[in-house]
Amino acid sequence: DNMFPSQAAIISEAFDLIRTPLMIIQSLGLGTLFVDLVVRFDRLNERFRVLHVIAVGYCIISYLFQIFVFYMDSAFLA
Repeated sequence: DNMFPSQAAIISEAFDLIRTPLMIIQSLGLGTLFVDLVVRFDRLNERFRVLHVIAVGYCIISYLFQIFVFYMDSAFLA
């Protein structure tokens, strides 16, 4: 099946159209999640507090990595 490269190109072009708005929405969501963590930290269940902080930290770190990959893709690979 020789259609895979053309299908991959179509999917890549479609994703390029929504990548920037999606990253803006993600940043707003992560900002809200972080502010919620800071504001409600004392009210979090102590049993899940560490897990909650690790989960929010993981989301933020993965978003920063995504920004780095987006920058590398747009700056050097295009």
